[in-house]
Formats: sequence, C-alpha cells, structure tokens
Amino acid sequence: MLEFLKLPFMQRTLIGGELVAIIAGMVSPILVFRKMSFMSVGISHGTFAGIALGIFLGISPLWSSMAFAVGLGIWIGFTSKTGKISEDATIGTLFSFSMAFGIVLISLSKGYHPDVMGYLFGDLLAISPSDVYFASVILLITVLWYLFRGKAIVYATFDEDFSKIVGIHVDFDYYIFMAIMALITVAVVRFVGVVLASSIMIAPAASAKMLSKKFSRIVMIAIFFGMISIFFGIAFSFSLNIPSGPSVVFTVTTIFLISLIIKWIRGKRGSNNVKMV
Repeated sequence: MLEFLKLPFMQRTLIGGELVAIIAGMVSPILVFRKMSFMSVGISHGTFAGIALGIFLGISPLWSSMAFAVGLGIWIGFTSKTGKISEDATIGTLFSFSMAFGIVLISLSKGYHPDVMGYLFGDLLAISPSDVYFASVILLITVLWYLFRGKAIVYATFDEDFSKIVGIHVDFDYYIFMAIMALITVAVVRFVGVVLASSIMIAPAASAKMLSKKFSRIVMIAIFFGMISIFFGIAFSFSLNIPSGPSVVFTVTTIFLISLIIKWIRGKRGSNNVKMV
C-alpha cells in the first residue's frame, strides 16, 4: 500500500496534498463556527468560472481563478454585511450562475480541453511542481494572516459585538478573511476539484468539533484529519486504481462518521461551550 512513496511524482503529490490539508485545516474551524460552510461551496464553484475564463482568454487559469474567487468572496461578504441579501441567497444564486457561465465559456473556447474534468473532480496524480509552489505560497500567506490578524477574526467569530467594543476592526478582518478563504479554495480546487473542494474545507473541522471544545485544539485536530485523509486517499487511489479526488473525500467522510459515532457514544456530558484558547 505504501509503494507509491517510492515514486517521485507521488512524493510531490503527497507533499502538495498535505500542504493543502494544513491550509484548509487552519480556516475550516472558523467557517464551521461562523456557520459559513455553504460559503466554501459557493466560492469553489465560482472558481470554475474563473478557470473557464482563463481558458477562454488564453491566459493562466490559475491567475484568472484567483481573481474571480477573491472578487466573488468579497462581493458575497459585502452583500451580507450591508444587509441587502443574505449569504445563503447570494451563494445559492451565484454558484449556479458561475457553473453555467464556466460551461458556456468552455463551450465557446477553441480546441479540446481534456483537463476540464480534472478541474471539476481533481487529479492529485497530475500535480506539477508549480502547483506545490503555489500551495506553499498560500500556506505562507495563511500563516502570516493567522499570526497578525487570525486572533481578531476568531474573537469576532464568537462575540462580534464585544470585538467591536474593544476596538477590533470587525468588518475589515471579515473582508480579509473572505479573500484569504478564496485563495485557499483555489488551492484546494486544484488538488481535489471544484465539486469536491467543500468536503476538504468543512469535514475535518466538523469532525474535530465533535471531539473537542477547545478552539485551538479543534484547529490542530482538523489539520491532522485533513492530512491523514490526503495520505490514505492517495494510497487507496494508487492501490485500487480509482480517482484520487473521490478517494480523499471518501476517507475524510469516513473520519467524520467515526467522529460522529464517538460523540454519540460519549453522550451529552458537560458544557457544549467552545473555548477560544
């Protein structure tokens, strides 16, 4: 089962996948606690429109998807903050439009584009060195954001009114978080695809939340669950000759179900309040 570790391209795939797992694990608890799980679905599907736009214009799909995803994330945040329309309504409308827009652009693009299926469902076995470099840059950006502004968004997640009273720029941090999440989603999409990205963004944190009530510990558990999901997902994909993206999602979903069983066995004991530190 571990024979894939001997192959250089599989080693590159594993490194890139683990980087993505770490990145997703750092932000997924915030998404879960802010009840923004559907946001990752909207932005990941919006990323497809950005990819299609890059293919249509003959430019790098990476740059076009980054620009489209960040713009979409900030726009959803703006409409939500201004109270013009709820996040769910905005996402429900825009993610369907984004997929339709992407399909139209792909249809109008010249030539044959066999890599479209890879964008939709991911292809961990086709990861290039540039993909690993990109994931590394996003990880660095996420770590720096966590160090300088992460605590502010965590405080605002649990008590936004108090955060405003103590001088935290809640709206500013919210928009920065939306931009960071959009960049992370682009990285995740490259590895597991548009359709499956939300699972990696949400399931590890949802599993961790059932096993701990301490926020910092939930983050660490979410990262760990994401990393082992990538590892075993790649291993099963290689051993069973099945698509890598669905294999990873099956693994992370299995972890979620096991966590759910553990929570059920433990029963409702103690407080359900989550500590921030």
